[in-house]
Amino acid sequence: MRKIIFGLLILAFTVNLNAQEQGKIRVGLDAGLGLPNAGLGFIGDLDIRYNIMDNMNLGVKFGLAALAKDMELNGTSSTVTASGISFSLLTGDYYFNRPNSNFAPFLGGGFGSYSIGNFRYTAATNTTVNTPSNILIERKLGGLLRTGFEAVHFRMALEYYIIPASSYVDVNNTIIGTTGNSYVNMSIGFYLGGGKWRKEFKAPTGF
Repeated sequence: MRKIIFGLLILAFTVNLNAQEQGKIRVGLDAGLGLPNAGLGFIGDLDIRYNIMDNMNLGVKFGLAALAKDMELNGTSSTVTASGISFSLLTGDYYFNRPNSNFAPFLGGGFGSYSIGNFRYTAATNTTVNTPSNILIERKLGGLLRTGFEAVHFRMALEYYIIPASSYVDVNNTIIGTTGNSYVNMSIGFYLGGGKWRKEFKAPTGF
């Protein structure tokens, strides 16, 4: 009977070895390569989270993105748009980690506010003209989907930022073009705090 109880205790203890620590706070820094529609850019962010469970956390994510991308002009031609995006998101991740492993895959997402500045680049004059049809600054609500893995305190992720498109208007408030704001981000980074994924086993005493 004692062996059965001892075995059950070991099993229960082992199941709880596979994650970070509930109640801990962690702070992460990430940098990534952004891939908007027919374009390229760079992204950096600060990620602060609280571990509500050993394999789940919730937090806030603040970041900046600088992108160059396509825009549709007058329904036919296209031109280059430079885009600056700042965001504040509520996020959460769920981890599929295994006992006694430093490796932890995850799925997660978020929702929040994006501040967007799109600047139409005029190739003919190599300048950006300050007119209603060339500069568009606005705020939009959007989402985030992501997956990846963590190993010790290293993190790699593939993220999809879901942001509604923007429309350009002329001086008569007529839409003359559109540009997508959503983009894919491939990021790497690290985090501090939160406990460790791999924990040493300590057998119960007193038997």
